[in-house]
Amino acid sequence: MRKDDSLELLRGIASIVVMFWHTLLGFAPSASGIFANGPANSLQTSFVFVALNGQSAVYLFFVLSSFVLVKRYFASRKIGDLLLAAAKRLPRLAGPVLVTVLLSCLIFRQELYFFRDAGAQTGSPWLANFAYAAKQLTPETANFSDAFAQGAWRTFIFGDSYYDTSLWTMWFEFWGSLMVFALAPAIFFLHDRIPSLSWLVLAIGVFLAWLVNFVLVAFPVGLSLHLLLASKFRPNACTRLALVAVSLALLGYAGNSVGIYRPFAVLEAGGLPESARRAYIATLGSVMLIYAVVASRSPPSWLTGKAARFFGDLSFPLYLVHVPVICSLGSWVFLTSGSAAFGAAAAMLGSVLTALPLVAFNNWWIAVLRVLFDRFRRIDTVAAAETAHI
Repeated sequence: MRKDDSLELLRGIASIVVMFWHTLLGFAPSASGIFANGPANSLQTSFVFVALNGQSAVYLFFVLSSFVLVKRYFASRKIGDLLLAAAKRLPRLAGPVLVTVLLSCLIFRQELYFFRDAGAQTGSPWLANFAYAAKQLTPETANFSDAFAQGAWRTFIFGDSYYDTSLWTMWFEFWGSLMVFALAPAIFFLHDRIPSLSWLVLAIGVFLAWLVNFVLVAFPVGLSLHLLLASKFRPNACTRLALVAVSLALLGYAGNSVGIYRPFAVLEAGGLPESARRAYIATLGSVMLIYAVVASRSPPSWLTGKAARFFGDLSFPLYLVHVPVICSLGSWVFLTSGSAAFGAAAAMLGSVLTALPLVAFNNWWIAVLRVLFDRFRRIDTVAAAETAHI
C-alpha cells in the first residue's frame, strides 16, 4: 500500500522536533524547563515550545504507527495482511536500529564520545550522563556482541537502550504494535456490524494498555482514527484549521501549568503525575492533528510530493542517530569552540548528514523485507485459491 505523503511529512517534522528537544537539553538546559530553574522560567511558557517539545512528538510517532500499521488490513479485511504486518514488525525496526547501535559501540570503543566534559560545562545532567543512559559505558565495557544483541532484539523485548537512549521508545513501539494487531480484528469486525460496540472494544483496549503502562495508551487510541475516518462526516476547511491550531497548542504542553498553559492546572488538582498528564494531552493532540490532515479530500500541495516523502524517509534514521551525534560531534565542537551555539549547530547538521546514509540503508532494508514478505503473501494467495477449488 502506497504511503500517505502527508503522514510522512508529519513523521519527519516530529523527528526534527525530537532532535531540537535533545539539542536544547544538551546545550541550553536552562531553557528546557526540566532542570533547576524550573518550567516557569523556560520556553515551556509559550506556544513556541511546540517546535521543541520532543516529549509530545514521541506520542505523535506512536499514534501515527498505530494508524498506519493496520491501514492495509482495514482496507482489505484479509487476516493474512495483518499477520504479515505483525511478522514483519520486529525485523523492519531492527535493521536500522542494529546499524545505529553498532555505530555507537564503535564510537565508544574509539573514545570519540565527549558528553561528560561537555555536559559538565553546559550544566546539563542529561548530556553528562549520555542522555540518562541506564548503564554508563566506557571504551572497555562497550563490546560488539552486547551491542548486536541490544540492536537485534533486546531493545524491543526488554527495553535496553544504553548504546543509544533514543531507543527507549522501541519497547513501546514493538509491544504497542502487537497490541494494535491484536485489537484491530475485533474492532473492525464490530465496526462493520455494530459500530457502537467497536468503540466499547477500543475503550477496553485503552484500559488494558493503561494497566500495563500509561504510555501504551497512545496505540489503541490511534485505532480510533480508522473509526472516525470510516464515518460519513468530514470536517470542512475551517474546522480542520481549528483542529490543527488546537492540536498544536496541546502538543506544546509539557505537563506544567505555566504561561499560556496555566488553565491546565485543573489536571494537576486531580493528582495526575506530570508524565501522565503530558502523555494523555499529547495523545489527544496527535489524534486531532492526524485526523485534520487525513480528513481532507484534497490536501494542499505542500503536504504531498517529493519533499514530504523525503522528510518521511529521514524521520526514523534521524531519530536513531541524533543522540550519538549530539554526544560525540556536537560535544566535541562545543568543547573546542567554547560556544554552545556552535555545538548545537554542529549536532543538528551532523545528525542530518549522518542520517542520510542510514536513509539509503533503511529504504534498501524495507525493499528487501517487502520482496520477502510479498513472496509469503503470494504463497498464501495460491494456497487459498487451491483450497477453494478442492
